[in-house]
Amino acid sequence: MTTPSPELVLASTSPRRQELLRDAGYAFRIVAPDPNAESGVCSSCGPVELVREYALRKGTDVAQKLLAGERETEIVLLAADTVAECQGQILGKPADEEHARRMLQLMRGRQHRVLTGLCLWHLPATGGAAAPIVEVVVTTLKMDAIEDAGIEDYLETGGWEGKAGAFGYQDRLGWIHIEEGSESNVVGLPMERVQQLLTAAQVFTSPRG
Repeated sequence: MTTPSPELVLASTSPRRQELLRDAGYAFRIVAPDPNAESGVCSSCGPVELVREYALRKGTDVAQKLLAGERETEIVLLAADTVAECQGQILGKPADEEHARRMLQLMRGRQHRVLTGLCLWHLPATGGAAAPIVEVVVTTLKMDAIEDAGIEDYLETGGWEGKAGAFGYQDRLGWIHIEEGSESNVVGLPMERVQQLLTAAQVFTSPRG
């Protein structure tokens, strides 16, 4: 008898993460972490520690929900958190347009990094859970020295909303360039590493119809 594959659960409501997984051929369901899972992290944490902690907190929150309920199959839980970092400043999602403007002005003409914390957690059908795998993937980018007018044009599009660092690389902006690392990581999930982790966890892509 063939052992059924684990169910993949994504602990994120991010449309971009969902799209990346779907485009790769994965079937999954979404269980959103509580917004409070992202509160109370030490403000002195560096970007690596920050995304690692946020990913683990999101994963822990959703794992507790899943472990408290009934389940007939084993689950592989995937949680993630992404920030940008430039000149030592951590750049999460902008609070408003002015905040986004300051982020873009900081990054223009400079190298910066996008970091994603990953938390992969195996939840057996019965019993407890194994220790989570928590990793951080980094992509290095550089933004052209764009003029204020270029920043204002982008802000007017609203493309900055809800995106770490106030930009959406998936929008194919001509003034942001990857120097090293995963392109999909900038969007929200480093799919090269995610696929390796999911394959090791016996979660495979679905045949395309």
